[in-house]
Amino acid sequence: MSDVLSQQEIDALLSAIHSGEIHASDVTEKQEKVKVYDFKRAMRYSKEQLRSITRIHENFTRLLTTFLSSQLRTVVNIEIELVDQVTYHEFIASIPSKTVLNVFDVKPMDGKMVLEINPQVTYAVLERMLGGQGAPSNRNGTLTEIESVLMKKVFAQGFNLYADAWENIEKIKVNWEAIESNPQFIQIASPNDTVIIIVLQTTIGEIKGRMTLCLPHLILEPVLPKLTSHQWLSSMVKTSGPNQDKLKQNLDNVQMPVVAELGRAMIPISDLLNLQIGDVIGIETGKLQIKVGDLTRFLGNPGVQKGHYAFQIDQIIDTEGDNH
Repeated sequence: MSDVLSQQEIDALLSAIHSGEIHASDVTEKQEKVKVYDFKRAMRYSKEQLRSITRIHENFTRLLTTFLSSQLRTVVNIEIELVDQVTYHEFIASIPSKTVLNVFDVKPMDGKMVLEINPQVTYAVLERMLGGQGAPSNRNGTLTEIESVLMKKVFAQGFNLYADAWENIEKIKVNWEAIESNPQFIQIASPNDTVIIIVLQTTIGEIKGRMTLCLPHLILEPVLPKLTSHQWLSSMVKTSGPNQDKLKQNLDNVQMPVVAELGRAMIPISDLLNLQIGDVIGIETGKLQIKVGDLTRFLGNPGVQKGHYAFQIDQIIDTEGDNH
């Protein structure tokens, strides 16, 4: 039987019920599926938008991994463990009462985001920065003034890379603002506001822990229309051309030292120390060499053109790796 009955089928069904051929209880109605929706926990982001946010932060984790590895001089691995939308109250309730929270100001959104760093990761970073081996620590998230300055230095520089991860979607600027140990002192959103959390599984040497980035809706709302697969691919195509042109322009403006070497001579150090005004040093004669950087690229002869010293190129020196 099709989902929609024709008029003849309806009449036949009613007639069968009246005649007693079938009973009304035998006719089962198709129940509509009802989905419970909690208005206190509004889900504002589609799966496609969450995938785009995941891709952005996958790029950022690669940049941050490279940065921390160079700063701490050890193997650092950062991977995304979870990307989800929760209420701000749930985020605050999920983190330790004593931890390390870095607050960042995001422009032009005029919003703030928070990076919560598990104490295990925090003290592994501090151990490496202070010359230690990154041994596990049983301390809580309370930092000394010196430790706070060190953490600020590392993550303020590290989050300069955050704008690069968003470059294909939106031009943003991230500034480190404050560091706290008590999550109750951080209020970047209302308790029932939806936020995006990105949980980063972090390994520093042999120490494992988590860092959690919290993005309130205030930051993401202006860019939600751009967080689609179509927009993502379009932005990638649009930026590839200008990036190539910019790279070529930068290469065209690179300055290289160019030196004309008239010749060479070898003399004993004793003669060099006794040189006087008017002394003559004999040099090897032949073709003059033009050096670009440290490499000899041209041979030729000296001359004068329009009252200026000049060099006439007679031969181009090919070096290994040249493409013509």
